[in-house]
Amino acid sequence: MRNQPRFFAILLFLGITFFLNDQIAEQAFAQSQTSSVSPLMKLLKSGRIPAQRQGTIIELICRKGNKEDLGYIWEQTVADHFKGEIREKALLSLKEAFQNRKIIPAGSLDGIATLIDEKPPVNQTAVELAGLWKVPSAAAKLQELALAKNTDSKLKSAAIDALVSIGGPERIKAMRELTRENSPQEIRYLGAAALVSLDLPAAIEAGINIMSSGKSGDPTPFIAAILDTQGAADQFASAITAQKIPEDVAKKLLRYMYSVGRSDKALSDALSKAAGMSGEEKTLTEDEFKQLVADVIEHGNAERGEQVFRRSDLSCMKCHSVSKAGGEVGPDLSPIGASSPVDYLVRSILYPNQAVKEAYQTFVIVTFEGKIIRGIIVDRNDERVILKDANGKEMVIPVDDIDDEAEGGSLMPQGLTKFLTRDELVDLVKYLSVLGKPGPYAIRSKPTVQRWLLMREIPSLILSNENPDEELFEEHVLRAPVTAWVPQYAMLAGLLPFEELKDLATDSKILLQADINVTEAGTVGFRINSAEGTRISMDSDALKPELENQFELTKGDHKLTLLINLANRSDKGVQAEFFKPAGSKASFTVVGGK
Repeated sequence: MRNQPRFFAILLFLGITFFLNDQIAEQAFAQSQTSSVSPLMKLLKSGRIPAQRQGTIIELICRKGNKEDLGYIWEQTVADHFKGEIREKALLSLKEAFQNRKIIPAGSLDGIATLIDEKPPVNQTAVELAGLWKVPSAAAKLQELALAKNTDSKLKSAAIDALVSIGGPERIKAMRELTRENSPQEIRYLGAAALVSLDLPAAIEAGINIMSSGKSGDPTPFIAAILDTQGAADQFASAITAQKIPEDVAKKLLRYMYSVGRSDKALSDALSKAAGMSGEEKTLTEDEFKQLVADVIEHGNAERGEQVFRRSDLSCMKCHSVSKAGGEVGPDLSPIGASSPVDYLVRSILYPNQAVKEAYQTFVIVTFEGKIIRGIIVDRNDERVILKDANGKEMVIPVDDIDDEAEGGSLMPQGLTKFLTRDELVDLVKYLSVLGKPGPYAIRSKPTVQRWLLMREIPSLILSNENPDEELFEEHVLRAPVTAWVPQYAMLAGLLPFEELKDLATDSKILLQADINVTEAGTVGFRINSAEGTRISMDSDALKPELENQFELTKGDHKLTLLINLANRSDKGVQAEFFKPAGSKASFTVVGGK
């Protein structure tokens, strides 16, 4: 019994230690739950923030706040306490919070169904959030959008993606419903694409049936889903080796595959065979290589080569820009001929993976869900990686979602030249070899319009009204959503060929828009090669249909719009440039890029 006091002393010490440890743990937990944006939350809840600053405060809260903070932002958004652009900013900030940090607002998310019923762009973001957050109560509304024939294509695609994310037997049933023969071909392909991550064998079977139906349609959503899913490309390759698909469809799939920088051998070989093309990539001997270089120098035609470069099946302009026209994924090719010898250009096209510059080195990321994401790293930190794909689209991947990553070579795929004859290859390299050199292919100094935006479908009110009022023009043209436009690129000399636009015309008319950024207000001039059959507007002001106009522009962004009746034009295309009149203090830049 002599040791009993010592024994109790030890027990007392251990008890105090455990108690203190529990207290420390509780305090640490409480601190981890404390918001790092409490001052901003108090400020927002006070109602004293001016409307013009609310969007910035909301963005900062969503960037660093916890789920309770985001729950308040969500609650206010659903209750419509944030108005107009502030509400749109709140939804986008909530979306970014999930993409970057996997944070979902606390509380009920069921109110998202009411937002899905609203007008763009609120409904679009709401649909995307329903999928990211996997909100089961939104499934019925999403399914309604997905199956409705009159749903906007972008919204329909987002609804399908959201349904796939939510998952479940009912979702698989809905996607199978989309692939049936009574649906339009485009919708059938979207349904098959959605099935890829839900039921791959069923998706491949549905995809091949759609391709073999003999009806036209765009199969790229389906092949995109196949390429984005781990192991799917090889299974699809096996299926089309066993079952024949139409030659034209195989060519479309192959072109898309190469346009996004993929050259998976099994699938490339299977599609090449189905397209009636050789799947083998022949390596030139040293003598053959030297002869090709010599033919480029002696017989290549740069004018024909520019036409090859602009071909949609090669997708050169999707990645590369020339004179501020084209994609911004690969390097700008405007000075390439002045800095690179012909043999380097030939080698870069035939064997793109042999010398990839560090800035254009691609990475392949595989997520825990089996998604394959390929692109150039734009930025990365401890929370997320941002990749830019071959289409210029930036994708945010949370670090916690990454299962594996590795270098992926060049975004320009090996084997793209199988779409070219030898003469076409010679002309293409010739064109590249003269870019940036003195003469007609020198880097342009004139502020010509090289990138136009063409309206996919011109509103009937604009087509039928010779002189639409400012309010009508602003609503249907100047405030049209980004999705209403598709970029079109002028040739190096500045001409945008009408021949390339005919299939995109609405009742033989095209509506083109050019952007100009004015950094110093003043008088700006505009010249056009022909005003024949053309309606010209600067912002909402109609101008005289003349070859040259001058106007006063304030500091900021402005839009030049041309409505051209192709039936009344006798020339080959439209060519336009801005200029600074004598004595003008204006300073400006014509917007290019993608």
